[in-house]
Amino acid sequence: MNRPLFVIVCTIAFVVTVNAASLWDSGGGSLYSNQRAHRVGDILTVQIFESSAASSDAQTGTENKTEIGGGPGEGLLDFISLWGLTSENAFEGKGNTSRKGQLTATMSVRIVEVIPGEQYRIEGTRSVKRNGEEDKMLVTGLIRGRDIGPDNTIISSAIADAVIVYEGTGEIAQGHRPGVITKIVDWIF
Repeated sequence: MNRPLFVIVCTIAFVVTVNAASLWDSGGGSLYSNQRAHRVGDILTVQIFESSAASSDAQTGTENKTEIGGGPGEGLLDFISLWGLTSENAFEGKGNTSRKGQLTATMSVRIVEVIPGEQYRIEGTRSVKRNGEEDKMLVTGLIRGRDIGPDNTIISSAIADAVIVYEGTGEIAQGHRPGVITKIVDWIF
C-alpha cells in the first residue's frame, strides 16, 4: 500500500472514531453491576401491595324508671285529688361496621430529594385513560437506601409517611356516587 493512500485511510478512520457516539455511557457506573437509584431524578419502581380490614361492634342498653306521686290538697287546694305519675324508658341499641380494601399495583416514581443518612423523598403519578374513564394514582413518601432492591424496586410497606391515592373518574365512577336528589333528601332527613 502506498503512503498517501495509507495516510488517507488512517485519517478517515480517526475522524470516524472521534465522531462516533458510544453505546456505553461511562458516567453511569460499572458495566458489570447494577446501579442503585441514589440521586435526584433517579427512577424507582414501587410495588404496591396494600390491604386493610377494620371492624367495629357496639352494643348499648339503658333503662330508666321514674315514679312521682302526690297526696290530696288541703284547705283551698282540696279540689286536688290523689295523683301519681309513672314513666319508664328503655333503650337498646346495637351496631356494627366493617370495611375491607385492597390495592395491588406497580408504578414508577422519582427521587425528588436526597436526605442525609441515605434517605430519599420519592414522588410519582400515573394517569390511565380508557373508554371515557380515567384512573389516577399518586405515590409519595420517604424511603431508605437499604430498602431499594438491586433492580431499583421497593415495596410500598417500606415507604415511611406514605401517601398512596387511587382515584377514578368517568361514567362508572359517577354511578357509585349519590345523585343530587338523594343528597337533598339525605340533608333534609
